Amino acid sequence: MQTIAFRLIKGIMLLPATADGQEGYFAFDTGAMQTAVNCAYFPELQGDTIEIAKFTEGVKKTNAEEGMLTTLNVAGIAREQLPVLLMDLMYVEKELKTVDPEIRFLGTMGIDVIRDYTVLLDYEKQEIVLDPEVPDFAAQREAHMRLEKLPISPVEIGGETMDFVLDTGASVCLLGERFRTMPGLTPVPDMPNVMTIPELKVAGMPYANLTAVLSDITPIQKKVPVEGVVGYQVLSAQRSMLDFRGQRLLLEE
Repeated sequence: MQTIAFRLIKGIMLLPATADGQEGYFAFDTGAMQTAVNCAYFPELQGDTIEIAKFTEGVKKTNAEEGMLTTLNVAGIAREQLPVLLMDLMYVEKELKTVDPEIRFLGTMGIDVIRDYTVLLDYEKQEIVLDPEVPDFAAQREAHMRLEKLPISPVEIGGETMDFVLDTGASVCLLGERFRTMPGLTPVPDMPNVMTIPELKVAGMPYANLTAVLSDITPIQKKVPVEGVVGYQVLSAQRSMLDFRGQRLLLEE
């Protein structure tokens, strides 16, 4: 068992890290298929270019290079010779600097590392517990969670159940364009691609009035068969546990 304190800025969990001699923070991001580093801090890393999809205010295609990080230590989670994506992540650092002007955003720790653990998320205490001694809550709701490049779990909206990515790096929900005409969803004034979900259920647990961005999610669907993404708004409402070995999502009651 390992307990890690994190900083929470704009819904993003930030863990202190060192990587190839650089010191700063990594995001704890279950919505990232592979650990990525901010190329602004690692100009010496170079590799082949590939096409990826990223979720900011919508889903956008972009390019990244593949590289190799010699050493990485994120709050005690240590790796050597770790394959990483090299990305321009200064747009993330710019947002974080509105809260902490001195912050250095080194990258995101992805599911390629996180999946090795059972992960307990406690947003109230701002703690992550890896491989907790008791892998259950005293009272809990449980949903199936499969790992298909990304963690996927069923979500219910408007009486319809569909698969969504569980993304600790997503401060709001993400929905595909087909939800634009779904009855009951409310457009946000002056924000044409933002809607309010009156109720969303995960493992039967209801969540009210969630903010969602609508976007063409085809780039994500080419990787995983999902209809959207849920993250901070659901996972922070209670203690949550992602049990990758047991393929379970647990929500504390």
